[in-house]
Amino acid sequence: MIKVAITTDRFAGAAAAYRRLGLDPVWLPCIRVEPAADAELTRARKAASLAELLVISSVRTLELLWPNRSMPAVDVAAVGKSTAAAVAARGGRVVVVGRSGLADLAELAADRLASVPVVFPHAAGSDPVALRTIRDLAADMVEFEVYRTIPVAPESTTVRAVAFGSPSAVKGWLLSRGLDGLVVGVIGPNTWKAMVRQRLPEVLAPQPSHQSLARALASYLEVTV
Repeated sequence: MIKVAITTDRFAGAAAAYRRLGLDPVWLPCIRVEPAADAELTRARKAASLAELLVISSVRTLELLWPNRSMPAVDVAAVGKSTAAAVAARGGRVVVVGRSGLADLAELAADRLASVPVVFPHAAGSDPVALRTIRDLAADMVEFEVYRTIPVAPESTTVRAVAFGSPSAVKGWLLSRGLDGLVVGVIGPNTWKAMVRQRLPEVLAPQPSHQSLARALASYLEVTV
């Protein structure tokens, strides 16, 4: 089987998607996540419970704020189907689903952003262009940085392909490894931009999830390997 490096810190959830398609996922984490202080997470939870619109850009945000899998029944604009499903499973009301990143979500949710108070918990270092767009659209928004992602160097295990889910993972990989001879797949426009600074990736996931990237990589590898 073709070995694919999984560069996220959360291997189990991602790996299953690749195994189902006959690929061999290898855990080579390239990021370390640092949650915000407990006091900041508490402030974010309280604000979220009072929000008229909550913007959620990742499942990780949900896991940090509501680890018991129960969130307020508030309206949510979510990035991607996976995040939307996780919101619904926790009791949130998904009203908008972005297809390909935060910028796309901002466009789809523009009317709501302009008309109601918004709470947006997100990662430190989120896409600055998309953030600026949301800030310009939102008439009343409170933001919380609930975690930050730190690049770390992966091990030297040999793989044929590599899956990147964030710009930080790209930076981490390049701390100790190159990209020559690898099939590179990425999730999301920000990760695409980070990779293009090095070279053009072969595969961009149609949806912001490892399930989508696994399907795209499997299709590409079947044709080219």
